[in-house]
Amino acid sequence: MTNLSLFAISHIFALSFCFCLVSIITIAETADIKLPEIQIKNVLSASAASVKVQIASEPEISLKYNDVYKWNVTRNEILNSTATFGSFTANWHAFDPSSDAGHAINYQSITSYGIYQSFDNKNYELKAEWDLTN
Repeated sequence: MTNLSLFAISHIFALSFCFCLVSIITIAETADIKLPEIQIKNVLSASAASVKVQIASEPEISLKYNDVYKWNVTRNEILNSTATFGSFTANWHAFDPSSDAGHAINYQSITSYGIYQSFDNKNYELKAEWDLTN
């Protein structure tokens, strides 16, 4: 073999090693982050129409009164969500890593006031109010 081919082989090996090392470090960093299950429940009046919900690029779902939609977060990134109820809409983050990572379940409740969130299914915080759509 020539010196040039040994040089090329050594550089290919070094680059491959660096890529593997970066991949292992990335996996190790994200392995410690617990991503939650999201549970969205429609608690609007039983006489109200269903609510359409879309989380990130997932297919839109329709929730009737007392329906619960469960979905596991798979990426540690902000997930924008939209709910539509008649002529009203609400936009919120179904998952925000800065506040939601590390919790087992992220409870979300759709009410006549808007979208609420809880990590213990007892104490809820308003995340988004209903807005009239144009």
